[in-house]
Amino acid sequence: MESQIATAADKDTLQWRYNPWRARPARTWTLLAIDLAVPALVYFTFPEKAFVLLAAVFMFGATLSMLVPISYRFDPDGVTVFFLGTRSFRRWEHYRNCYAHNNGIFLTSMPKPSGLDPFRGHFVHYAGNREEVASYARKQIKQ
Repeated sequence: MESQIATAADKDTLQWRYNPWRARPARTWTLLAIDLAVPALVYFTFPEKAFVLLAAVFMFGATLSMLVPISYRFDPDGVTVFFLGTRSFRRWEHYRNCYAHNNGIFLTSMPKPSGLDPFRGHFVHYAGNREEVASYARKQIKQ
């Protein structure tokens, strides 16, 4: 889904869907191959079904966000992320800074760059809407 800007009752909303299979198919296929190869390697090393199951759960659990489409919505209240049927919402006041990257924008609660950023922030993927997302986030987060 391409990004959409909707105005309803004085609420500017930007929403879009990031699909890793469309955005970066080679990377996604490679990741899936690795996710399948590691449990296979575990099976040939330790032919115990429990170890294979654990390896598969750990591999797919760690990389699921890079395999499954994610939907985002920015509105004046905050950021909503829809992932695997769950909804996660953070108010704009939670974030104190943002950093634009090639593939997405990183929203963080830290005022300055920190080693803790990966644990205190959220990476929001672009879907061909880099400028819209970056300008909306910068407008909402008063840097």
